[in-house]
Amino acid sequence: MTWTLPPAHHTPALHLRALLRSCARTSSLRPATQLHAAALVSGLLPPTSSDPHFLLNALFHLYSLSSLSHAIHLFHQIPNSQKDSVDYTALISATNPNHALRLFSEMRSLPLPLDPVSVLCVLTKCSHLGCVKTGSQLHALVVKLGVSGCVRVCNALMDVYVKCGLVGRVRRVFEDMGLKTVVSWTVVLEGVVKGEGLENGRKVFDEMPERNEVAWTVMIVGYVENGMTREAFELLREMIFGCGFVLNDVSLCSILSACSRSGDVSLGRWVHGYAVKEIGWDVGVMVGTGLVDMYAKCGRIGAALVVFRNMPRRNVVAWNAMIGGLAMHGKGKDVVDMFDSMIGEGVSPDALTFLVLLSACSHSGMVDLGWKYFNELESIHGINPEMEHYACMVDLLGRAGRLEKAEAFIKSMPFAPNEVVLGSLFGSCYTHGKVKLGERIMRELVQMDPHNTEYHVLLSNMYALSGKEEKANFFRKVLKKRGIKKVPGTSSMYVGGQLHQFIAGDKSHPQTAGIYMMLDDMIRRLRLGGYVPNTSSQVLFGCSTRDDCTEALEEVEQVLFTHSEKLALAFGLTSTPSGSPIHIFKNLRICQDCHSAMKIASYVYNREIVVRDRYQFHSFKQGSCSCSDCW
Repeated sequence: MTWTLPPAHHTPALHLRALLRSCARTSSLRPATQLHAAALVSGLLPPTSSDPHFLLNALFHLYSLSSLSHAIHLFHQIPNSQKDSVDYTALISATNPNHALRLFSEMRSLPLPLDPVSVLCVLTKCSHLGCVKTGSQLHALVVKLGVSGCVRVCNALMDVYVKCGLVGRVRRVFEDMGLKTVVSWTVVLEGVVKGEGLENGRKVFDEMPERNEVAWTVMIVGYVENGMTREAFELLREMIFGCGFVLNDVSLCSILSACSRSGDVSLGRWVHGYAVKEIGWDVGVMVGTGLVDMYAKCGRIGAALVVFRNMPRRNVVAWNAMIGGLAMHGKGKDVVDMFDSMIGEGVSPDALTFLVLLSACSHSGMVDLGWKYFNELESIHGINPEMEHYACMVDLLGRAGRLEKAEAFIKSMPFAPNEVVLGSLFGSCYTHGKVKLGERIMRELVQMDPHNTEYHVLLSNMYALSGKEEKANFFRKVLKKRGIKKVPGTSSMYVGGQLHQFIAGDKSHPQTAGIYMMLDDMIRRLRLGGYVPNTSSQVLFGCSTRDDCTEALEEVEQVLFTHSEKLALAFGLTSTPSGSPIHIFKNLRICQDCHSAMKIASYVYNREIVVRDRYQFHSFKQGSCSCSDCW
């Protein structure tokens, strides 16, 4: 390292401070650490109690841009008398939201001035929390400090309310603003689309005096997430060809993420083609990862693998997306092989990598391998197990039928179990018919979330499966009396670029007559193929025994025949080319009866049927499922 001579009137300490500030402005970390080391060796860095040249402050600002842990350490070394608003604001900008709020509270307790920049930084951090109380308190502070005339502060405040889902407050802040920038309009647009729907969102969009790329993307993403592919394409066409905008990486990834959530692979493919045309075959790590995630979550795991293998550069996020995609599709062995390749290429796994690994082991029944990965988390990779990792282990043991060991594992956890952990064990109780343990877990779950309908319905079904029909009957009547309703199952699929949705017993579709004709024929052919309606979890009201309830059983079977998945399948069989795969998206876990029917249908019709339920993918081929009946 070459030291330039300081001007005659500069001391070495002042020259060092100037060099450190220059490194901070240019984000030059390597020479900065060399300067830091040289200052320590040469004695230029004074004790923390005496720092007349504010060298610690200069070092702190440097590390706040690159190394949070070093920045926090240096911040605590700076004497309180030498900390100012700029120091606090720099750390607030760099740290996590909860720590940022604590720092801001500490800052307010000191005789330090608050300016719009400080308020803006804490508002930006607060938006990630989605806390209404904190947002309201900061709103009051904005008014009290007299910074409500600052456009950027108002934009950040509106963003806080958008994240909290309070569109009315967003509108009030917006109406009180004098100057409104395109960013102001875009924040309001995002809030209205999310909170009031596309119709009101489109009104705001059309009223905007100026639109940026973000505004167009917000509107397009809204259309995609609501299954309005045609409208999304029209807006994309207007944005790109009419207004001359170019989709940047953020816009591309936002649209791909919306396609992932909605299952709209047609728009996802268009975005892929656009990215290759505009950027080239190497679309970059960010967009490449978005494509892998989109194809995997739309049920095209083969396409996801092709994109991943052709990425020249892959970071841990890209690997996690690919491993996660394989896990969702029940490909446990491929997940393990992919993890080994990741380690072989020198990429360090993170907490999310192991979360996906443990989930894959759970769904594939690889108990011993799951234990191995869990034990290696901390001992080999230095990652502290989090609540989600423990939940995966409980699910792993529960699915394997080792419920007593799962319960003992929960008791050995270093923290109290949350709803996810207990919910995993409760689901295993249902699968393996452990009613007494299920009742005990249910009592704890009800205390955590009394309005979660899934647990109530599962326990009722558990009673029915164990032959306790009176308890099941009584329990459902209590639920009905309390006004607790089951979340309706919805199945959707894309045909011809349009979204088609079905609920159980649905007759609202324009092609209802043809769908039900196909459904009748489909049930007939499935019965010939060995399908037997699974009525075991259904309660027959007013019947003493099932043998005396032939008529009631027929009604129950009819209900099973018109489950949303079967309606979607019947529509798919009539609306897609013979032999082509059928992709169905379900908002809840697929039921046992529909799972059995889909397996037989894949054989009878010689079709691949891919169902994405709330938890994983089920790929039905030639009478079997990729989940190996473990879901």
